[in-house]
Amino acid sequence: MGRIVHVELTSADPERAVDFYRAAFGWESAASPYVDGYLLTATGSGDGIDGAIMSREHQSQAAIVWLQVEDLEATRTAVVAAGGSVVGEPQEIPGQGSVGYVRDPEGTLLGLRQPV
Repeated sequence: MGRIVHVELTSADPERAVDFYRAAFGWESAASPYVDGYLLTATGSGDGIDGAIMSREHQSQAAIVWLQVEDLEATRTAVVAAGGSVVGEPQEIPGQGSVGYVRDPEGTLLGLRQPV
């Protein structure tokens, strides 16, 4: 379906960004066990989504929306057929599923996640 399930915010200084979002909005962040410079971020209870703050060394776009899909490869194919492009190779995150990036025709980077 392509429902938004996660958002990544990039920063030149992830720790400074974590401090800002904690002070301004009460977000809590913790280092990912899988990727250096990637801080998983809980944005609060109730409706909404959580996200991550990561170094711009990983991606340079300021914010990246993640969409949940049923079939990562089929979605990557559909993105290309619709005029977009794939970015890099899909990755497996233990216990989470398969993930990968694509770009829309305007160049906006999107994350795709196929859950386990």
